Amino acid sequence: MAKIKALVVDDSKIMRSAVKRALNQLMIAEFEYVEAKDGEDALGKYNEEIQIMFVDWNMPNMTGVEFSQAVRAEGNESIPIIMVTAEKSMGKVDKALNEGGANEYITKPFTADKMHKAISDYFDDDGNIATEGEDEEEDKSFFQGILNS
Repeated sequence: MAKIKALVVDDSKIMRSAVKRALNQLMIAEFEYVEAKDGEDALGKYNEEIQIMFVDWNMPNMTGVEFSQAVRAEGNESIPIIMVTAEKSMGKVDKALNEGGANEYITKPFTADKMHKAISDYFDDDGNIATEGEDEEEDKSFFQGILNS
């Protein structure tokens, strides 16, 4: 099973641990974690070795949406960004997915099963990050359909 380098960004150490615990329970891949306490800290730790990111919305110094926008602005369009947040309104979902460039949106509290449903399409059967495909656009279209109804 491949080792995936994941950046977990949350101002709560407890929530960073919860994300890591859920990912480890999935056994979808073997993860190596880099942790950051906010968007600014995450920008300092982000590099080309990071393969997937789990980002909280509400953090001091730089929000998760601002961090995601900064990553996308640098031309990093293919790395999956999973927004993990307590923000539940459709307006926030829309902003994260469309303005922030997040690929998925998971609300807290979450379960390992909920995490699996959100990220399983980003991994192949060998535990590697799947190459960019059509599924991502279909997922966004699904959310767009909800937002536009």
